[in-house]
Amino acid sequence: MRLLNGITILITLFMPPTAAAQLCQGSLGDPMVNITFGSGPNPGNALTAATTAYQFVTTDCPDDGYYTVRNKTSTCFNASWQNVDEDHTGDANGFFMLVNASIQPSAFYLDTVKGLCSNTTFEFAAWIMNVMLSSACGAGGIQPNLTFTIEKTDGTLLQTYNTNNISTDQTPVWKQFGFFFVTPPGITDVVLRIFNNAKGGCGNDLALDDITFRPCGPRLTSSFNTGIYNIDTLCQGTGKTYTFNCAVSAGFNNPVFQWQQSSNGSQWVDIPGATTVSYAKQFTPAAALGMYYYRMTAAEAGNIASSKCRVSSNPLIVNIAPIPEISFSHNSPVCEQDIFKIEYAGRGDWYSVSAQGPGGSFSSCCGV
Repeated sequence: MRLLNGITILITLFMPPTAAAQLCQGSLGDPMVNITFGSGPNPGNALTAATTAYQFVTTDCPDDGYYTVRNKTSTCFNASWQNVDEDHTGDANGFFMLVNASIQPSAFYLDTVKGLCSNTTFEFAAWIMNVMLSSACGAGGIQPNLTFTIEKTDGTLLQTYNTNNISTDQTPVWKQFGFFFVTPPGITDVVLRIFNNAKGGCGNDLALDDITFRPCGPRLTSSFNTGIYNIDTLCQGTGKTYTFNCAVSAGFNNPVFQWQQSSNGSQWVDIPGATTVSYAKQFTPAAALGMYYYRMTAAEAGNIASSKCRVSSNPLIVNIAPIPEISFSHNSPVCEQDIFKIEYAGRGDWYSVSAQGPGGSFSSCCGV
């Protein structure tokens, strides 16, 4: 804040909040299993880890009872299918499994998923697209209707979920379907089975992508001791001590906590000794420019040793930024009813300017 010839000028820098969306009603961990089908030029390879009773083809438009692995599909069956130009993530080279259902209902995907954490709640999720156009088959095409089952390797059912009919759309739409299951004590391997309940024929054609298994637990909500946002900007050379706090909802019987740090928000390492719901971090004036990421993870006491068995909070970010270079030119002093002009030159994020004088006040806000 500066005082220029009786006029007060207030400069405020704003940083936008960050937000994160999660499918789990609590907090999710990093994916323990993430089946993306790979990427590259068409055609992709046949399934290797998973099995299917369907026959693999390399062509773009598989017939009933066949499947292919592609990064796009177009003009299939007299243009009655959607033209799909990319996978669920928007990667033009990303593969997905393209399925033309068999005449009789059957399982078309079977996989043994190994190395899960025992005695843990998991979210299973997959992205599905009904590739039939709404207008195909006289607007009465057969809709895919899938049942997902999670079983122990001896066939014992752990959980099942039905998608109901997956409707057609005017444009390609990926839809996520998911549910939760609990691995029993001592069980780390499960069998995933995807069964198509509808018959083949005119319709019942789908794409499958991004199958994930992620630990799900209580909601972990991290926050700064200052401010309401998930990011705070600190000018280089100033130094500051932050206290990161995490609120934990009910859900674990015997929770254990571990704070982590990252330089890029994707690769995380444990902070030795940071094992409570609060963590104090000091940034000295010598701290280097850049983004510093922090989050808290939690798990049942027996699983905390494995980072993949944990759920994680929203990340908190400290941005060490250069000191803003701000300068103003103005035509003050001015008489009442005259125009007061301010010209801004500088470097920053968002700023606001307000002025108070004998003739009243004004404010303006601009982004740079």
